[in-house]
Amino acid sequence: MTDKAPKKRNTLGVEFSGSNETGQQITLTTADALKKVFRTEHDETANGLLRHCFKVLGSSEVSDDLQGNDERLFMLNSIEGIAPRDGVERMLAVQMSATHVAMVRSAGRLANASTLEQVKVHYSGYTKMARTYTAQMEALRKHRNGGKQTVTVQHVNVEDGGQAIVGNVQSGEGHT
Repeated sequence: MTDKAPKKRNTLGVEFSGSNETGQQITLTTADALKKVFRTEHDETANGLLRHCFKVLGSSEVSDDLQGNDERLFMLNSIEGIAPRDGVERMLAVQMSATHVAMVRSAGRLANASTLEQVKVHYSGYTKMARTYTAQMEALRKHRNGGKQTVTVQHVNVEDGGQAIVGNVQSGEGHT
């Protein structure tokens, strides 16, 4: 039994229907909805990134036939939530969303594994996806910060007679 549903709508202004077999129908219910999701001024970029989202999903994940498996809106919502600022971040946001979906897919397979060999295979896939996602988050952080790490000290106690130094402190030979 399928639980067919009409077009799926969200606050992003995008509706999806169809499947890989019947063709995907995308309707924008607000002007430039895809360009807003991907934060680009170019239709070609937004359309290309949307195609990339669909390419990484399985047939049941881009279909009206199994509403509970449909990941199309999730992909767009997660990318919109990352709020990419440039081309590198747009592509990384698509990769992060795809990695997350793959990680959850792998976790589901792990949860349903019935043999030790299946557990090993799915556990390995899951942990690789989890590490990849963490690396992607770190890459996004570094890209946004220009590779710099910032440490903020919120509270310092200096006792009577003590001294506090504010600024860059270097130690070792040749430094005073």
